[in-house]
Amino acid sequence: MSITDQELRDLVANLAISQAKTDAQIAKTDAKFKTMQKMLDGISGNQGSVAEEFFYNSLKSKPVLGNIQFDRVTPQLIVGRKGKQNEYDVVLVNGASVGIVEVKYKAHVNDLEQVHAKVQRFRTDCPEFKDFAIYGGIAGLSVPHAVSEAAKVQGLFVLTRKGVALDVQTEGMREF
Repeated sequence: MSITDQELRDLVANLAISQAKTDAQIAKTDAKFKTMQKMLDGISGNQGSVAEEFFYNSLKSKPVLGNIQFDRVTPQLIVGRKGKQNEYDVVLVNGASVGIVEVKYKAHVNDLEQVHAKVQRFRTDCPEFKDFAIYGGIAGLSVPHAVSEAAKVQGLFVLTRKGVALDVQTEGMREF
């Protein structure tokens, strides 16, 4: 069975058309994927921000870890020089101690390595606290039991939400 030159040209032309359609579909799919990725990144970022705000506000209201009272609570402490910066989600300080809180929307066991790394870096990043007692911990709106147990074994504190924590703002409230 042989193919004529015309049939071969038609076959190549059809393949080129088919390839062009496939390329167009791939381009559409890529564009949709990029849009979805931006949306997911936004959702993830929002969840992290919600968790950080919750724990910052809670600690600002009651700056205590165990039996240690803190004088200052700082959210999103960024230290270091450009290109070599480190961010600490929440830092509590008094005259002798520092509490470093790594905040997660949902904590995982592998997040505990990040806490330890941040605690180790803190003395270098903030040498003014080199002689302070430093405590590290993880906070999460969701902290599975296994994470909590692993953190305790590793000497870390754990912050979770409990009950109803509301800040009721009624200034300007009126009857309708």
